[in-house]
Amino acid sequence: MGEKVGSLEIEQESLMRNWKAYLLATAAIGTCGLAAPAQAQLVYAGGASFPAPVYRYLFDCHSVQVDGNPGGPTWPYPGGAFEPAYPIHPSCPSATGDFSGLFMQILYVPVGSGGGKRALIAHDGSSNATGFGAAPAVHLPIVSSWIPGWTDKYGYPSVQFVGSDDVWNATDATNYVNSGNQAKYGNIIQMPAMAGAVVIAFNGNDGNGTPLNIQNSVPAGATADKATFGYPGNYSGLNLTRKALCGIFTGHITAWNDPELKKSNNNVQLGTGAIKVVHRSDGSGTNFLFVNALYRQCQGVTGPLNTTDALSATPSTRSWEFRFSDRTNAACPDALYRASNLTNWPDFTNDTCSPAQPLNNNPGGGTFIAGNTNGGVKTAIESNNGAIGYSTTDFSQPVLSTGMKVANVQSQYDVDNNTGAFQWPSPTRIKNSMAAVNPILPDANAIANPLNWSSQSQVPNPATPNSYPIAGFTWLDMYQCYSQTRDSGLGAGTFQNLFNYIGFHYYDAAATAILNSQGFSAIPNTWRDPIIPLITGGPSMMGNAGDPSNPGSRASRAPDLPFKASFKRGMCTRLRPGAFFLFSSDTCVVRPRRIKPAIRPRDAGPRTVWTYSRRHAPYDRRMEISAASP
Repeated sequence: MGEKVGSLEIEQESLMRNWKAYLLATAAIGTCGLAAPAQAQLVYAGGASFPAPVYRYLFDCHSVQVDGNPGGPTWPYPGGAFEPAYPIHPSCPSATGDFSGLFMQILYVPVGSGGGKRALIAHDGSSNATGFGAAPAVHLPIVSSWIPGWTDKYGYPSVQFVGSDDVWNATDATNYVNSGNQAKYGNIIQMPAMAGAVVIAFNGNDGNGTPLNIQNSVPAGATADKATFGYPGNYSGLNLTRKALCGIFTGHITAWNDPELKKSNNNVQLGTGAIKVVHRSDGSGTNFLFVNALYRQCQGVTGPLNTTDALSATPSTRSWEFRFSDRTNAACPDALYRASNLTNWPDFTNDTCSPAQPLNNNPGGGTFIAGNTNGGVKTAIESNNGAIGYSTTDFSQPVLSTGMKVANVQSQYDVDNNTGAFQWPSPTRIKNSMAAVNPILPDANAIANPLNWSSQSQVPNPATPNSYPIAGFTWLDMYQCYSQTRDSGLGAGTFQNLFNYIGFHYYDAAATAILNSQGFSAIPNTWRDPIIPLITGGPSMMGNAGDPSNPGSRASRAPDLPFKASFKRGMCTRLRPGAFFLFSSDTCVVRPRRIKPAIRPRDAGPRTVWTYSRRHAPYDRRMEISAASP
């Protein structure tokens, strides 16, 4: 049976066989955009640091490699240089990158999810107030010597898409409408890019600098996953019960000789000295995923006030629920205890109210240390004896050969069934967690609303077997409409190239191998399948925005192709079924041609055949898509 997507009836078997070709065929509906010098296509992006390293590998494989501008000026802030070139990933089919052959380059600055969404809302790639802002020293901005004046400096002149681990929410939607940019660039399109884990990373020494006395062996399954995915580093034997996880990150387990830690270490004391909890100080989707899990998983958990109390003759009983409030809360002085990308950790002292209110949220007296971005958290953990914190797979072992290792934790399934098992962060177990929920998007309007994707995607406490329990999606957020606007940022060439990248990202085996190599998982098919109707039909159909104030835009001139369009600001042009399009990336020409619909015996209904071809691309295909004739 077919599947309705706007006016298109796409046959499921063709959809699954020809995903990449279909995306590219759809991309051909756009007009040719304004290109950067030498006909190069530039894409400016930024945001989440959670997936930043793996994005770099993906972008440099699909597109022209970014070299860090080694001969150019240095970054004038701490660090002294731009981030250097990454090697082309060994899983990339092209040893020199630019697998797509599209002569495009993607620059991505990892300023955190909050900075990414801020820049997308304001369509601002550089300013501190509303754009990507100053990149933190621990995560240097990405530039390249590829095209002087366009790619060799930061901030970026525009923004086409962002990465965010923090889902698009109602406040983001309101801010976007109020900015006036929805009228220019259409709705926001949000799609899950990959699934990743928030790992519990630790220094390896206790608070006094002595190596932790870990008695457990590395789980056999973790050793097998290390071999399967070819990781150079190692998993660990440090097991943390659900109660231990909650006690550490609420400041109630304060030392490495705590009895709760001893229970899951073959009843042997791990060490001595203070535990130092390292957390994010900046707006972060990693923080969102982590505290969202703790809010749910620590409900009803209790224990002593701190380790000193636990070791006393008559320990008290206190709540170990996660009760650090949302630091972005504007409804002062009322504290909102909810998942957010910035949290009122105890070392912040005061909240964000004016006048500031003292937090008084650390009764156990735990030690907390802030780190800016995942890179800053990694530095703080590795440089402080007794440190433990949260980060991502690509900043820790086993993905890295050296550095901080990660603990194994209990899932809800392990707690409920008393399995005695502990879960480690691997692509397989991450995907198991995210497969615990399937999106229910019954029609085009539901698919088009990013808030539906956000609300259905959170799995803060998966109860399925063999699931790593602190996992979530990281998202690609982009505009609906791309036009020949006066800035260089949203030309239709960029639109077409983004479609090409989407095909590579979701359906190319090389992209999946790159994801797995960095500890990430491709998204489950139940989340991947709605993406094609999201971007090719209904209210969220991606296309070219009309801007009548811009002489180069489609809205300012008569249509020259058979589009069914509303020629006013903010409306994307739509493809009328029943036309043949041939797109050549060299000459940037779109040619329509009417063809006679074929009659298929299966349902005797009229059909229109669309054929798409692009030269110098690895996805040369001819695809037949059934559509109701006009």
